[in-house]
Amino acid sequence: MGVCELCGKANTSVFTIFVSGARVAACATCSEKRGVSLPNKTVGTPGKSTLGHRSTRKNDNRPKLEVARDFHLRIRKAREALGISVQDMGRRLNMRVQDLQRYEGGSVPPDSVAKRLERELKIEIMVESDTDNATPVRKGSGRTVTIADMFDEMMRDSSNG
Repeated sequence: MGVCELCGKANTSVFTIFVSGARVAACATCSEKRGVSLPNKTVGTPGKSTLGHRSTRKNDNRPKLEVARDFHLRIRKAREALGISVQDMGRRLNMRVQDLQRYEGGSVPPDSVAKRLERELKIEIMVESDTDNATPVRKGSGRTVTIADMFDEMMRDSSNG
């Protein structure tokens, strides 16, 4: 039993998934919302995700890649610059229009889809991971800080400045 780092739900089974290249503990509901297929729902057993999974070999000198922060804007601008509709792009990539619309709306695509979009649109979506920008987050109360809490604080800061 644990705490979901995405929604803050306590005393629930959590699964290890990757969101934008970050490893997080997520409940079944949050995992499924992000398109991660869960293993047999064994209580307390972390699952493996294919979303954003990278090799963890110690001597792996390849740069770690993650989806760019503005990936959704890059996808939409490149598609529009080529004069391609979402429907035509879906046919070209053999993908559902709803999925492409979600990616253009900000839902993070799996690495394999990001690479297909890069090839088709001739853009760069996968960029080197910037691991030096990690800062600790502290919250005044004894409550666990979730990613949603950090996002809310970031949105408040950007609207004030």
